[in-house]
Amino acid sequence: MTNEDFDLVPFAEVKAIALKNPDVQEAYNDIQVRKALAAQLKTARKAMHLTQQDIALKTGIKKQNISRIENGLVSPNFSTLNKYAAALGGSFVFQLNHLT
Repeated sequence: MTNEDFDLVPFAEVKAIALKNPDVQEAYNDIQVRKALAAQLKTARKAMHLTQQDIALKTGIKKQNISRIENGLVSPNFSTLNKYAAALGGSFVFQLNHLT
């Protein structure tokens, strides 16, 4: 073995190379969208001083599933998003943003 076998490559470099693959780029974009959605839901809930249990009671969705949504572990369907938004006193609106 040589020292080259143990050279560390910066994560940013590995990521840049991986994102050149269209399948990896698509999966990465999906994750970013899910994380952004989860963050928006959680921020809106907290701004209204509601707990996950409050949302669960208003939507009929189990509290652990609210947690999974807010942590980006699952992708909610449109029905779930509509229920969550209604529990916050709003409605779900889709907005298309161009990725660059």
